[in-house]
Amino acid sequence: MRPIYWAIEKIKRRIQEELLKMADVLGQSIFDHPFIEILNFAEINLLRIRELWQQKKINPNIRICTCPSYREIKADKKIYRIGFYPVAANPFHWAHFLIGLSVMAEFKLDKVIFIIAGFDSRKPALAPAVIRHGMGKEVLKIFAPLFGYSSIAMGSNCDGESNLFRILDLNHDQKIEAFYIAGGDHYHRINPKNNLPDTIQKLENNIITRRGNNSFNQVNAVFIARGKIVRKVNTFLPVYFLPAMPFEASSTMIREALQTEHKKEVLALLPFTAYELIKKFDLYSPYPHYIEPVYKNSGLSTNSAFGQL
Repeated sequence: MRPIYWAIEKIKRRIQEELLKMADVLGQSIFDHPFIEILNFAEINLLRIRELWQQKKINPNIRICTCPSYREIKADKKIYRIGFYPVAANPFHWAHFLIGLSVMAEFKLDKVIFIIAGFDSRKPALAPAVIRHGMGKEVLKIFAPLFGYSSIAMGSNCDGESNLFRILDLNHDQKIEAFYIAGGDHYHRINPKNNLPDTIQKLENNIITRRGNNSFNQVNAVFIARGKIVRKVNTFLPVYFLPAMPFEASSTMIREALQTEHKKEVLALLPFTAYELIKKFDLYSPYPHYIEPVYKNSGLSTNSAFGQL
């Protein structure tokens, strides 16, 4: 039991350190908003996770293959319950991680794998994938072994739903109950903004095309919703909802704050490790010419973005 206790304590200490350093950058206290809300939310869910781990209801030390180049991992007879959270990480912010902890505690998951996006032509403001993956992987180390990292999207423009099933295909001998995590704005069969298939339809399509593949028992969808869901979507998928964070957070807000002298308090949403790397490599400056070449002199090799935690 003691190793589990200390593993969780180590994560708690890392979170506290990140918040203290960022509060210092902004000339604030860890007891100010939103630092104290972040800390309290994290500690409550870490306590729940520790209890589940001690009771052997979850095992964050499980390992699966999360990218094609990773060596094959021997399958276990146990059914793994894993959350899969596709994110652009442009950049990561605290709401991403608090959602991961919340979903893990609520659904008794062994682990949450963050699938960092590759190239997406719909999002021209994306920093190069190698930078986002390298930076994201460093920040995810704060939460090891609860969170894992997947590089499967590197070099592709596959959507999050497709990447989930690409990972499941890599682990065809391992029984996995998957929990796909998405924002409440994706709780649609057809996205009303562009009339294209959204998360429900995409997940269903992937399941239907893989009938007969027993690499997973079930795929669930977990939507992080702000407010009440007005219209229910008919689907054969098990669908769950969790409330959004008690504070507003988005990567767009952070990028805008980094590019101007206004609303610097928004930077409190950044883990200090992410902030430090952003400043070191001059990411998200108002002048987009830096984006393409920055990784060449960043000290982050392309290979460093591959692998798993």
